[in-house]
Amino acid sequence: MPRIGLDARMLPNGGIGRYIGELIEHYPELVRNEDIVVMAHPRDHVEVRRLAPGIELVPLQSPIYSIREHLETAWQVRRAELDLLHVPHYVPPYGVRCPLVVTIHDVIHLRFPRSRLHAMYCRRMLAEVRKRAALVLAPSRAVAAEITEFGGIEPERIRVVYNGVRADFGAPSEGPEVEAFLRRMRLERPYLLNVTNGLPHKGLRTLLEAFRDLLPEAVRRDPRGIRLVLAGDGSDRPAVLDEIADCGLPADTVLPLGGLSEREMRFAYACSAAVVVASDHEGFGLPVLEGMASRVPVVSSDAGGLPEVVGDAGLLFPAGSVADLRKALYTVAFELQGGERDELVQRGADQAARFPWEGTARATLAAYERALASVT
Repeated sequence: MPRIGLDARMLPNGGIGRYIGELIEHYPELVRNEDIVVMAHPRDHVEVRRLAPGIELVPLQSPIYSIREHLETAWQVRRAELDLLHVPHYVPPYGVRCPLVVTIHDVIHLRFPRSRLHAMYCRRMLAEVRKRAALVLAPSRAVAAEITEFGGIEPERIRVVYNGVRADFGAPSEGPEVEAFLRRMRLERPYLLNVTNGLPHKGLRTLLEAFRDLLPEAVRRDPRGIRLVLAGDGSDRPAVLDEIADCGLPADTVLPLGGLSEREMRFAYACSAAVVVASDHEGFGLPVLEGMASRVPVVSSDAGGLPEVVGDAGLLFPAGSVADLRKALYTVAFELQGGERDELVQRGADQAARFPWEGTARATLAAYERALASVT
């Protein structure tokens, strides 16, 4: 294997960070340490060493989406004598002369642009990917099609490499540690869990309105009702709190927890009545996979790559439909009982087992070899 560089500056960042971290951890099981060079911010070097103690490290201090990152990355690539650079987001650095493999996780920046300037920047970077990438990786067939649609990148230059979930992801739903977590978070069961960063494409309004419509039936069946828990970095941002207030939901029925540790997040999954993903668009949908691995029912929209991940192991509803989401929530909260619930949970666990992170790492290494072969 030639020397491969992995830009790991987004290691602390949500789903992309999970993807990068899993690649770093699994690569030493599959190739020699000297074949992989991790390019990371110095603040993340301790974490990289924890994941892969013997792997080679190169510092990259430039902020993501800055002009400086192009200059520093190009210099460090030459200095490290890399044969290929893997950029795990859609910004290929200028000045890098070795072949590039670029992962595009989604095109949400173009479907839901935060500003006209933001959309222009994304289009410019996609044009650079089209011009310079030897190979483009997509986490689902849906994203692969969008890369061709929005970026004009030929399908033969795109490879679908699914994300994954750890085999040991699940956590107990009972026991002293679990009860301490619930007390600390002030959580009462039953609750529905939505793992979100609070950004507009996550479908929060659809979820809140469907949950509001569900509450009367929940209270009729049990005076304690049911709660909606929002978890993840950004789940308690001001825009989320404003949206909750605007929907007029009763106090204490929606609980935004903000960011949790990985252990806490696993408990949050395991203790939930169901995991709900209401997104208007997703490239992959890690919370769906993690919910199934946690052996709880999953309710998901049919947007983007989500149906590829869910398969027949969850309840799908048309993205943006309040009525259909409310019906799905009613089903998982009140109608799924005994053997029927157990069967759905088992299908979810079996589906999650089809997405190991080791498989992601193997397929990514194979993509490196293909990319190098295509330019020789």
